[in-house]
Amino acid sequence: MDQKTPIQLQELPVPAACTAECRRQKHSRKGRAFKALGFSTLLLWLGTRYFRFPSPMTFRESPSQWPFPPDVTVDHCAEYSDPVETEGGDYPLYSADASLELPASADTLFLISRSHHHGGRVFSTGNVNYLQSDEVTNTVKVDITAYFWREEHLQASKACLLKRDDDQTGVGIFTKWEGKRRRENERLRLDVTVTFPRTEDNSALAINNFSSDLEIFTQTVADLSNIDFKTLSLKAALSAIRAESLVARNATIRTSLGPIMIQSLIGETASIVTNLGAIEGTFNSSKSLTLSTSNGPINVEVNLFNNDEDDAAKLKLLTSNGRIEGRINLESTKKSGSAFNITARTSHGPIDLDVVAAPLESNITLGATTSLGSLSAKLPTTFEGEFHASTSLSSLQVKVDENAEDPAGKGRKRHVDHRTVGKASSHGYVSWSEEGKTRGSVVVRSSLGPVSLEF
Repeated sequence: MDQKTPIQLQELPVPAACTAECRRQKHSRKGRAFKALGFSTLLLWLGTRYFRFPSPMTFRESPSQWPFPPDVTVDHCAEYSDPVETEGGDYPLYSADASLELPASADTLFLISRSHHHGGRVFSTGNVNYLQSDEVTNTVKVDITAYFWREEHLQASKACLLKRDDDQTGVGIFTKWEGKRRRENERLRLDVTVTFPRTEDNSALAINNFSSDLEIFTQTVADLSNIDFKTLSLKAALSAIRAESLVARNATIRTSLGPIMIQSLIGETASIVTNLGAIEGTFNSSKSLTLSTSNGPINVEVNLFNNDEDDAAKLKLLTSNGRIEGRINLESTKKSGSAFNITARTSHGPIDLDVVAAPLESNITLGATTSLGSLSAKLPTTFEGEFHASTSLSSLQVKVDENAEDPAGKGRKRHVDHRTVGKASSHGYVSWSEEGKTRGSVVVRSSLGPVSLEF
């Protein structure tokens, strides 16, 4: 083998002296590199801080562990049936079934979902349907159907019977996906049906407490008017909640992203909350009802019942960016001595309230405010009390029917005191008796929109 002569230091090419133009180009390249690095760092920070993008600099728990909550004990997990091919479009789609049963007499029944996905991308979504069957049993059935394109997708899910202390039992749906999604079809869809039984004499089925705490699962409730929930809590992270008919002494229905639409809800207290979405439906309450959304309209019909003048039934209609439309009926079985407190508030949107009926000699407190939008409020002739209406930069109109018939049928004449201050403020009272002048209170205000108040 030929002996190679080592290269001597003096034989290496000597770099040419860097000219002014050379230094300028180097500086420009460094500047672009630092700008790119800074911009990338800013995007990364914004994503992890505000949009919850996964950060590659965050150390994560190993996805080999199933995301079981620490406060539950896994009794057992259901076995899925053999996969069956179904219609899947461009890709072969398969399905498999699993079932679990819960004792209807348990103190608390619950349904939860938890997921652990490598890379933070959405792998599993689903839908939960609640219904009541004609079957007379003492169990609540939970049926799960999984739809998937590859068997490993099914293996990344579990449906388990869970236990908590104090006679709490439920079903947990868990997914654990360690791979990367390269195509849209590489995901798992779970359809869940929760079936409540009938009673032998077809009387209302008593359920102590039922709660759901789900991630990306829409929830759809059929007619459950023949079930009496002591406490009902439906919670979703990023999906809509829709219901046909519900009866619950205390109800909480909440989602972070999506509308809440309920055809009929009957309960003593209820809290209906969404961060981004509309609230629609008919709500019946005898103590407290709160309908709140940060970004969305509220369009509801409300029946509020009260018999205690010392403990008013309360209604709150709250949104930051959206319209409020409410048709409100106030009821009582007493001839006098009921109380109601109504609040409606939005920052950017109009308000339209119509109190269609109220008991005689009831104490009604109504406050409605909007910053950017019109405001219209109408109260029945049974209302008695003070009123104040104002706007800053628009028109104001107060209408009082002084010739209205006495709602008590006693032939009394309506007392009206109506005073206007400038063009944007009006106050006074309406009543059928001397003591009625200060019985109730109405305050309506818009900053930049027209205001209309009618009695």
